[in-house]
Amino acid sequence: MKHVYIITAVVFSILVTGCKSSGPEPADPVVETAPISMHLHSYIGENEVDLYNTVYQTNEGRNISLSFAQLYISNIKLVKHDGTLYELGNKVLLINIADQVYQLGNVPVGNYISIKFDVGLPSIVNAQVPSGTGNLNKPDMWFTSTAQTNNYIFMNASGKIDTTAAMNATDANMVPFVYKIGTNNNVVHVSMPNQNVSVQQGTMAYIHMEADYAKLFEGLDLKNNANLSVATIGDNSSSVAIDIASRIAHIFKYEN
Repeated sequence: MKHVYIITAVVFSILVTGCKSSGPEPADPVVETAPISMHLHSYIGENEVDLYNTVYQTNEGRNISLSFAQLYISNIKLVKHDGTLYELGNKVLLINIADQVYQLGNVPVGNYISIKFDVGLPSIVNAQVPSGTGNLNKPDMWFTSTAQTNNYIFMNASGKIDTTAAMNATDANMVPFVYKIGTNNNVVHVSMPNQNVSVQQGTMAYIHMEADYAKLFEGLDLKNNANLSVATIGDNSSSVAIDIASRIAHIFKYEN
């Protein structure tokens, strides 16, 4: 029996030795990355908005002016050709009429066919008291001037609009509007149509887009002044707020 134990031990030793790697484990393949940015302009119809309180005309001939226009974009994802998503982490963009280029970060090189994002903020962020010095510390994007939880405005658009059926009101007779859309229920999910963008090493890739605020008013009963105001957290549970929030996804289109 002693000889059996010795032979068994030798065989076991050979098997264990044979299973050991003959060299170091292969390194993970290096993923090449390059930067990509969103190039986004603010529009009224076919007119780029360069200045606040300037009257622009929609495609149908209605005059609109903006006195303020900002919105938050978060939860950004790039769509690959196979339909899988590349998430850009906790990136939060504050879109306004002055800035046009918004850096998204470095992503794996290759071709992407679309972009998805939210107009709004993640609920965990919205639950926080605004603080710091970044995009989230913007009192113009709070419902009140004091810092408190659940206080963020996701889209703040205000100005004046010609509400006449004939679209012939003078500038002085244009009617004020204000849309401060927020609260977790009114986060807007945007999925852009397919349009290829190539990310290559050594160069910045761009996704060229427009945000046409005139789209907020298409099909809206402008004779009803109640349809022109969403100003408070309480207002955001109204049917008007839900209607305006449903229109936000339609303001975005590719520039070309």
